[in-house]
Amino acid sequence: MNNCMTSYLRILTLVLFFGTVLGSCKKSATPQEVALNFMHAIQESNFDLARDYATKESQQVIQLYSFFDARRNDSERDKIKKAGIEVIDTEENGDKATVTVLNSSSQQKERLQLVKENGRWKISLTFESIIPNYLPPASAPLDSTMLPQDSTAPLPTDK
Repeated sequence: MNNCMTSYLRILTLVLFFGTVLGSCKKSATPQEVALNFMHAIQESNFDLARDYATKESQQVIQLYSFFDARRNDSERDKIKKAGIEVIDTEENGDKATVTVLNSSSQQKERLQLVKENGRWKISLTFESIIPNYLPPASAPLDSTMLPQDSTAPLPTDK
């Protein structure tokens, strides 16, 4: 009886050991898989899932996108959900990648930037990626039309 129990424990230990080894060898998702999973999460308005595929720096952008998404009407949201997303090109360069996808509803190509974060591919979003004409406040050029136009005010002078 004791011999039988020892054999059982050895087999169980081997099964657990190989299960752990094989589980740790799981292949990391490719840039294409991450891009598609991210886009499908966005289509379904599942922003919590989308955040899982994005870098830490992208979290605010996803929050802003969810704000815009909440303002869509049902027909717009339906069109987005029914759109086909297809990867048409991938460029990988070290720890950076670009995946180009085609959105069937708008017939537009979208380029998604990815970076490796803790060994996994993550979508890297910027405000410019969702708001095409966005200028960060610090880099906005100073325009004379932005200054007050009071002709009676004295001009600053250096003393």
